Amino acid sequence: MKRSFWCCLLWINCLIISAQTASETLEFARLQAAQGYTASALKAYQRVLFFARDRYAGECYAQLADLHAQEGNYPRSAFYYDLLYHAAPNDSTRYAALFGKAGVLLLQHEYQKSLIELLALDENIPEPWRSSRRLYLGAAYFGARDFNAAHDVLLKLLPDSADAQRRAEFERLFEKTRKIARKRPETATALSVFIPGAGQLYAGDVKNGLNSLLLNTALTLGFIAMTQAYSFSDALLTVTPWLFRYYAGGIKRTGIILEEKKEEKLRKKFRAVLTVLKKN
Repeated sequence: MKRSFWCCLLWINCLIISAQTASETLEFARLQAAQGYTASALKAYQRVLFFARDRYAGECYAQLADLHAQEGNYPRSAFYYDLLYHAAPNDSTRYAALFGKAGVLLLQHEYQKSLIELLALDENIPEPWRSSRRLYLGAAYFGARDFNAAHDVLLKLLPDSADAQRRAEFERLFEKTRKIARKRPETATALSVFIPGAGQLYAGDVKNGLNSLLLNTALTLGFIAMTQAYSFSDALLTVTPWLFRYYAGGIKRTGIILEEKKEEKLRKKFRAVLTVLKKN
């Protein structure tokens, strides 16, 4: 009985202390976030949620989502954007939460999940959210390499006043994007089998392609020279391991290089598309 009394008294005391300090902790959290002390700001916002969720849930969820995104903890950020969405008092906050979550999904290259979130949103929402939906959808489709869908969505962001030159630039960028996407790792690998370095050149990696071509050519000539100067077995034992290493290595890496180069070029094209959309 005595133990229960003290536990109850302690709980009441905690409630009184939390009521007195929740606003102070919130101010501390805001200050830490403004000064760039992300770790301490996260802990402070968590304490505010524990003691005063009913009063400060919206701000805490939003700040925790943003701070976790800054830290690169995108799954945790998406979790708090979900909480913010369900606790939102108005449409504006719900839209902000949804686009925040869609954004962190894009940063994780979770393009299909981002599309699910965005497509669940009515296309006829008010501005500026309608334009944001089109922009995020375009980014998600582009990341998923559905360039026709990305083109159709982003085209709607071009103002009616856009001149013919601007529209032609938009179309030209998407045509180049489709050409980049059409390149296949299988083709690059096959080219490397027949001509060392050709696969890298096909992928757009000129430096490594020329290096591979010259190195394999030099080793082949060295093999022939050693065969003539000494014997076939000497050349086989001395040069072949190096020749096989660089020849086989080039074939193995060609497909990977192609995908890396494609990703790099596609990112550049998407940034160029955004530049065209932002022109006044």
